[in-house]
Amino acid sequence: MNNYLTAKVNYKKISNIVILIICILLCISGIAIIPQQFAEGKTQGIINIVLIILFAIPILKIIHSYIQMAKAREYAFVFSNNTDTTISFSELRQHLHKSNVEDELQKLIMSGYIKNVIVDLNTQNILLTSEKANTAKKIYVSVSCPGCGNSTNLVKGEASKCPYCDRPLLG
Repeated sequence: MNNYLTAKVNYKKISNIVILIICILLCISGIAIIPQQFAEGKTQGIINIVLIILFAIPILKIIHSYIQMAKAREYAFVFSNNTDTTISFSELRQHLHKSNVEDELQKLIMSGYIKNVIVDLNTQNILLTSEKANTAKKIYVSVSCPGCGNSTNLVKGEASKCPYCDRPLLG
């Protein structure tokens, strides 16, 4: 799973598909009988239109959620392929070929589709706070232990112990 996507993005309920199919079928059948309903009486025709609108609401909500999921995946893909801990809005616009990334990204964050991202509108930057983004910046160096002579890789500037003799080492 991507470090920038919430569980909400990958959560596809089978019930959503069932509801979508049922509501679409009911809307289509309602639309098909509108002329007949109006021929029988204006009240029945109006009731039929109201029912069609009521069945259209879940269709629109489910479709909207799937569109939001797709947008969140696009943003998360760009974030996960970024090697730096920050990305500017102009870089994001170039990657996504979109002009309204600021508003769209904030909506995705507020809706719970994107995580581990902090938007700074003053500097026009996005701070990526995922653990993966932070480890991408770490530089590893090979250190030779003065005690046993074995070599090990450590993060530059961090203190650790030799895995062979437990002697303190500095990367």
